[in-house]
Amino acid sequence: MATDPSGSMTPLPSSLAGIAGLVVRPGESLARHSTFQIGGPAQWYIEVETLAGLVDLRQWVAGRELPFQILGLGSNILFPDEGLTGVVARLTGDFRRLEIEGTRVTAGAALSLSNVARRTAQAGLIGLEALSGFPSTVGGAVYMNAGCYGTEIQDVLSSAELLETDGGRRRVTAPDLEPGYRETNLQGTATIVTEAVFDLETGDAEAATSRIDELNRRRWQSLPSGVANAGSIFRNPDGDYAGRLIDECGLKGRRSGDAQISAKHGNVIVNHGEATARDVLDLMLLARSSVSERFGVELRPEVVLAGALGETWRSGE
Repeated sequence: MATDPSGSMTPLPSSLAGIAGLVVRPGESLARHSTFQIGGPAQWYIEVETLAGLVDLRQWVAGRELPFQILGLGSNILFPDEGLTGVVARLTGDFRRLEIEGTRVTAGAALSLSNVARRTAQAGLIGLEALSGFPSTVGGAVYMNAGCYGTEIQDVLSSAELLETDGGRRRVTAPDLEPGYRETNLQGTATIVTEAVFDLETGDAEAATSRIDELNRRRWQSLPSGVANAGSIFRNPDGDYAGRLIDECGLKGRRSGDAQISAKHGNVIVNHGEATARDVLDLMLLARSSVSERFGVELRPEVVLAGALGETWRSGE
């Protein structure tokens, strides 16, 4: 049975409560599940523990034509202040399994990429060290072809298992995803990555873990610390860096409400405590217009703009 541990008086539909493998929290604050610490309540926040539960949930959502948002670590998403209707689902339980057989690693979509990178390095397998600091689940990393320090998921991905909206499952190879810079053909679809298989190489465990530590130190030294943020806001344009362009426009330190373009890194927006999604979006729109006017470059979001925020970004209002 699905459970409602929040104590909410909102009754669960019997059709939802009857799905095994779910933990349902009606009205859960999305700010609690975002590194931005911004966002209103989800109509149905659901932790999904089994593949069967995920299949049943997708069919339940499809039958009611409800909005559906899959959530990873919450490190690359901006939720609207008013929250989201429909279902916000986070994978857990069975989706956190890791299996190592020789140089082949099978990782559940809910595992953090940093966790998998460190555990494989400790096992004397190399290939994921450069991605260890990328703040993403395995599923999210495959979905967007995550990359860092010259390594992308496509470089080590053998295959991924996908779940479609109708409950159908299929396995694809890395080339099937048509990966590019921070993108695959999964983006813009409702397909969910449930598992990834990586082909790694044998190497020195101590050297691999030391490289992870060094790369992580380098990454965190370049980012603001002690304030809520979602990392890089924009994708880097071809041959350039979004942070450099924003800095050249004199926007470092610019504020809107309690949101601020970081004085340390132009491609990061921080929340000083009470920032709203609108505050963040206003700074994003300012950066886009300023960079476009000065350099003729159109900035594209790397952060996911959930709900109506995406349409607001596209309209520029």
